[in-house]
Amino acid sequence: MKKLTRRPTRFDGLTLGLDVHKKVIQWCLLDRNGDELANDQIEPTRKAVRWLIRRLQRQGAVQASLEATGCYLWIHDLLVELLGGAHVHVAAPSRVRVIAESSSKSDETDAWWLAYLLFEGRLPEAFTAEGDLRELRIACRELRSVTDERSDLMRRLKSHLAQVGLNFSSSDWQSAVGWQRIGKLVESVTEGVRRQAIERLWQRIQSLTEEQAYWSDQVRELSGRFEEVALIEQEIPGFGEILSPIIWAELGDPRRYTSAKAFAKATGITPGHRISAGRRQNKKITREGSAHVRWALTRAVTSCLHCTKRQAGVIIGNWVRARFQRQSKTRAIVAAARKLAEAIWRLFTLGEAFDVTRAFGGRAA
Repeated sequence: MKKLTRRPTRFDGLTLGLDVHKKVIQWCLLDRNGDELANDQIEPTRKAVRWLIRRLQRQGAVQASLEATGCYLWIHDLLVELLGGAHVHVAAPSRVRVIAESSSKSDETDAWWLAYLLFEGRLPEAFTAEGDLRELRIACRELRSVTDERSDLMRRLKSHLAQVGLNFSSSDWQSAVGWQRIGKLVESVTEGVRRQAIERLWQRIQSLTEEQAYWSDQVRELSGRFEEVALIEQEIPGFGEILSPIIWAELGDPRRYTSAKAFAKATGITPGHRISAGRRQNKKITREGSAHVRWALTRAVTSCLHCTKRQAGVIIGNWVRARFQRQSKTRAIVAAARKLAEAIWRLFTLGEAFDVTRAFGGRAA
């Protein structure tokens, strides 16, 4: 945890902390001096939340905080409607350690800490996508989920066929002729329970292929509403029409970060460290933020490893392969992913075109 760099400004009004659950919402109210006025529960319904906010607004201005849990979006949107976006704050659960690691944890104390941290101006806030950006995020996550499930079924089908002496190349999945070849192999298995397993896997793969095509079309359509997505795809090697929207949808506008290091840190691929009594202990990557962003960045580096045409991609691939000689493949790929993240920040904040020679060495294009 770093030192605080600025003195917070106090809010002239009431501060409301909401500990949101599926079955109940615990709320805590602090006055202008930070003293607790009330701590109670309401039902997790729109009617109950509206009633609470309307009642509190009779006493003055209200600001509210809640955690980015699995069921917070509906209440966040409702609070923005009632209080305005400037007065609604969302806490990042992984960074509210005083709640997560408390030895005397309860809903009442959780709500109080959410209110108190906001009152003090120390609430570690999470990014909440809204509007078209949220729609793009949902489509990207569905596409990745379907793609991962389909890939797993493909591996299982190949394993089943190998058990009966039938093999095919992984590149067969990339062409219509290859699909026909795999289909004939599936039909050639005629006996036993394995036949049933292969048939069912083949049907599910075909169904998921159609679903993947549907979500790919949705991502392309929603990406067209953001010029920045096309700019990432054009300027940064390894990012295609699927990975570029994921970066933009998960992290939002990079210009809201103060530096390239801050943007890279938000992806969770930067290492942490501990210094005590003059001794420094390096830690693994923090894994903070969205796992989808880390997947997209490392996938982009993997694409560069297989790149043969785009010179910038070839240079990045050579840089990563050279590091394989002195460190693990995972660490080398993560190091390159961090450089790509910083390049995205520079692209939008400083207007710098991606310079592969500056980040990865090699000859200029």
